[in-house]
Amino acid sequence: MKNNKLYFVFLFLSILFASCNGEEVIEKWPEIGNYYDSSKPIELKSMSPDWGRINDSFIIKGNFPVDTTGKVKVFFADKEAVIVNNNGNELYGLIPKQFPGYNEITLEVDGKRYTSDNVKFKYYQTQSVKTILGKFGENTWTSSNDCKIDEFRMDDSSGIVAVAGQKSDNFIFYAGVWGDRTYFVSLEDNMVMRLTSIGFMGSVAVDNSREKVSIMPRDGGELYTATRGDGWTINSLGLKIPSSNSCVGVLTYAEDDRYVYAMSDDGLYEVDLTDKSYTKLVTPSDYPAFNGVNLGQWEHYLTYSKYDKCFFASYPENNGILKIWKDTSGAWQVERYAGFQPGWLNTTFGDRLTDAVLKQPCGMAVNSYGELYVCCKASHCIVKIKGRLVSLVAGVPDRSGRLNGFPTDAMFDNPVDIALDSEENFFICERSSNAIRKMTIE
Repeated sequence: MKNNKLYFVFLFLSILFASCNGEEVIEKWPEIGNYYDSSKPIELKSMSPDWGRINDSFIIKGNFPVDTTGKVKVFFADKEAVIVNNNGNELYGLIPKQFPGYNEITLEVDGKRYTSDNVKFKYYQTQSVKTILGKFGENTWTSSNDCKIDEFRMDDSSGIVAVAGQKSDNFIFYAGVWGDRTYFVSLEDNMVMRLTSIGFMGSVAVDNSREKVSIMPRDGGELYTATRGDGWTINSLGLKIPSSNSCVGVLTYAEDDRYVYAMSDDGLYEVDLTDKSYTKLVTPSDYPAFNGVNLGQWEHYLTYSKYDKCFFASYPENNGILKIWKDTSGAWQVERYAGFQPGWLNTTFGDRLTDAVLKQPCGMAVNSYGELYVCCKASHCIVKIKGRLVSLVAGVPDRSGRLNGFPTDAMFDNPVDIALDSEENFFICERSSNAIRKMTIE
């Protein structure tokens, strides 16, 4: 993620000339000085470059304290930047995602803000798909439990969540439903770490703080949790969710991080992580809207929309998505939300119920605008549902491939899950590409 670009810190390399022999000596890790002049006012003088895109580097010059406690910050409009280094008169950082056009730059020191009429920044939005883990065509699993990101090789992946890091998000993913492989990937530290064995994976969900995940393996519904503060060590909750048949159950958080929501073929459950108990919310047979939807199918996916205050559940074998919500009387309701057209048709966009053909919709994510992003596995593309309209976001419908680039030029190979990071970029895992990719759409 952002800190993959932190190598520009090498800009700090100092070239020293030895006066005794005239030879050039390069000091690779120079000590960063402190050039802040406390006798002069704090000042924001200049910035370069004065235009750019997300994750590009910038330099601000002026007079400000050298900071190790987070009291010195830089804002592009209302978006805080990642600061890489600060020597008191030069501050190096990474440009955050923001609205296009000219934005004011603000230097904040100990809560007080400083601006300059001469310092403005023009932001250009970015749209791209790029590989961040694995390599196309190389599907030999890395034997080592821990390795560098560029050394890691994988076969398939089935689920993914973005979790908090020091300055930017990292992610946890699991590999298929056939193996015992769950990994933490630190983009900040350029490291992949295999987590404790828990058996065949079924689902992973992250809470609103991104500091905690809940995990449910396949076949049995036993729940596990892990926290960032504990190094993502996986611990059993000592609780199992009922399941009538063998299936890959799914999890999601909603408004309150005390609860995680689990769906098996037996229904939707609210799990109290504090009391270690559960309550069944929805029994499939109670709701006519479920008619014709095979809830016992092998795989399904679940997400929650804070925007619409509801759950969305996708059923690949039915090519459709259900909406589940609580009405004003407190009763749970279920309706068909999108798709449910025959899978032999070509992928089609338009009205989500009367026109759209969604071929094996799988993982979903909802952004802050209430837009639902869906991985359509058999269509090899990512779609967006906003209101009644289904539209293409990325990929070439009905054509598999392994290609990065502009989202609608990129090609996917059975995309199955999607996760939003804290800046609303996307992580996408695929069943067949041998890679995990990051998609930025502004």
